[in-house]
Amino acid sequence: MSFTDPIRHNPRIPLDPRFPRVPTDLDPQGPVKGRRGNRCGTMEEHRQLVRLDPEYRWRRDQIEKDVQQWIDAFGEEGSRTGIIRIPVVVHVIWHTAAENISDAQIHSQIDVLNADFRRLNADAGSVPSAFAGVAADARIEFALAVRGPGCAVTTGITRTETSVTGWTRNQTGMLSAAGGGHDPWDVTKYLNVWVCNYTDGLLGKGSFPGMPNQGVRCHYRAFGSTGTLSAPYDLGRTMVHEVGHYLNLNHIWGDDGSLCSGTDNVDDTPNQADEHYGTPTFPQVSCSNGPDGDMFMNYMDYTDDAGMFMFTAGQSARMDATLHTARTGLLASDGLVPSSGAVNDLWAKDTSDDDGAEPNPSGQPMWVSDDIWVRNDNNGIANQDHQNPEHGSGTTSVYVRVRNRGCSGSSSGTVRLYWAKASTGLAWPAPWDGSVTSPALMGDEIGSAAVSVSAGDDEILAFPWSPPDPADYASFGADRGHFCLLARIETGPAPDFGMSSPETGNLYANVQQNNNIVWKNITVVDEDTDGRVSAAIVANYGREATKVHVVFRAPRRERSMLDWGEVWLEPTDELRELWKASGGESQGLEEIGDGRFRIVGRKASLGPIALEPGQLGALGLRFVPTRKERLGAGIVALDVWQMEADRGEPVGGQRFVVKLRADRRGIVLDQPKVRHDGIGWIRPRSANRLGSLVGRVLGGGGGIRGTTHGARVNSRGASNSSGSDCDTCH
Repeated sequence: MSFTDPIRHNPRIPLDPRFPRVPTDLDPQGPVKGRRGNRCGTMEEHRQLVRLDPEYRWRRDQIEKDVQQWIDAFGEEGSRTGIIRIPVVVHVIWHTAAENISDAQIHSQIDVLNADFRRLNADAGSVPSAFAGVAADARIEFALAVRGPGCAVTTGITRTETSVTGWTRNQTGMLSAAGGGHDPWDVTKYLNVWVCNYTDGLLGKGSFPGMPNQGVRCHYRAFGSTGTLSAPYDLGRTMVHEVGHYLNLNHIWGDDGSLCSGTDNVDDTPNQADEHYGTPTFPQVSCSNGPDGDMFMNYMDYTDDAGMFMFTAGQSARMDATLHTARTGLLASDGLVPSSGAVNDLWAKDTSDDDGAEPNPSGQPMWVSDDIWVRNDNNGIANQDHQNPEHGSGTTSVYVRVRNRGCSGSSSGTVRLYWAKASTGLAWPAPWDGSVTSPALMGDEIGSAAVSVSAGDDEILAFPWSPPDPADYASFGADRGHFCLLARIETGPAPDFGMSSPETGNLYANVQQNNNIVWKNITVVDEDTDGRVSAAIVANYGREATKVHVVFRAPRRERSMLDWGEVWLEPTDELRELWKASGGESQGLEEIGDGRFRIVGRKASLGPIALEPGQLGALGLRFVPTRKERLGAGIVALDVWQMEADRGEPVGGQRFVVKLRADRRGIVLDQPKVRHDGIGWIRPRSANRLGSLVGRVLGGGGGIRGTTHGARVNSRGASNSSGSDCDTCH
């Protein structure tokens, strides 16, 4: 393979030894005629910018510092409990009818992104067993935007007929109307994608954070998995690769020209000498990484589409770090909130697919809001994932994101935050109002804070909280320290407080009908010597007697707890007697002795159980790992629903999550002699003091303004990467 300096247009610029050369003997015919069409142009553009633009070099250095510091601080926490959804706009730039690809082809690409980033791809099982332990669900999803610039209604697709017959790899005309293409939408709020005709064989190009032209460009014949496509790049993986770059992933071989000295700054992708093409057979050994060799099936290699089918846990952490630093504007973008009929309306998301509609039509349960989260070290802006609250930490805070669906102006209100002992049977207003004190205090108000949010924007409120002492709940067995949270955004006076639907005792209906009430009842299951243990409290907080079923379900688009192991149910004596007195019925359960049950069916339930007002009982759950093969990194989950027996309507529920840690046994970890600093390759130095990023976000530079009950933060304040701590600037 021959090499040349990528900056051919200016031979007077000296070749910097830090920047490896790029191959020139790839087939120029591209995806149509050549098996070795040039997969990606990202690094070529990066090197050109590094040579010519000092500001870009500084920007990339700062971004890489922030990413590494975030990983140092939070990487060990494992996978997110929630999902990040990114709004996408696809700009189709066409000259011929074939280039004007169909909506169906565009939707097929979104489907591929969602499958591959969530590890729901049909070929996920093709990962060699040697690497299966680090294969990861990145917990990122994508959707076409429904709100465009100026609050316009949109399908998330623009179409521009152009007189330009095509572009080559270094041309950027498709990125602007002046150049024959389409101007980008706000790059802080949308992933912009341009689908066009490359005439020099380039398949695609994704922008690293900090590049001047933000977004992804893709050849129209390599976009999607149906329609106008050319094998072997016809499964949508070009976009998966380029979006990886957009989220700050590097090529896994380190782009060092076969020297085995580069790195992608991810240690669970083994060091490898060079890229791969076609569909290699396993193993391919290089750089002393045997016996299992190169991870050529990684999306950040160069194989055919059929040859790539995994991200790793380390890559997932790096993308998560990027979304919480350089691309934090995507976390609360209003691009997925419909414009039609939009008015100033404060709201928060119940579910990952919630767009503010009333009632919320989502098939997800109403108790999984990602707009409420707990952090035990006052770092909930830097990391917006949920933790179980810890009694006695002294630094625990609850964070609530408040959004405004409007298109202009602003709206104000008051946020009231409450806690309750975790239960599947919660009602309103008890126990949230502090009125239930037996067998212990079962709920109370945490605090309140005024909030004002501009249209299309969001604010994050931080509420200091001292979680109750778990010892007060010893009678509930395993479930002593788990609590759920409720936030109500009041925009009017009593009695309706600005709610669209009057609140009743049915909490589930209140949350579903009103977009300004959100609920969090997620338990990250604790480890124990005999599996992992937790519990749900089956309760009747209403004023009338009722009968309920306790139903066990795998959440939609999540891996089931039963794919990982067994779930044992351990009711307390009180609950077991209530169940027996009500007929002792069950479905999909097997009694295994000592008063225990094991879930053996996908549609398991216990009951009906008759409950008098104020009556409750604890249902212990033990999660026992039994799966022998390695499942990779991600989560497994179980939803426990309490259903009203006669009408079949939900009362409430609780989600139990087990975080699956990456199993790196047998992986030849990438431990480079040099590391990539976002610019080139430099020798590792001692770890920077953790504080540049976290200090900017949480300290005086982060913009948190303390109040009596809450602190207010504009969520975009965390995106500033312009700190002055620059010990490797060039």
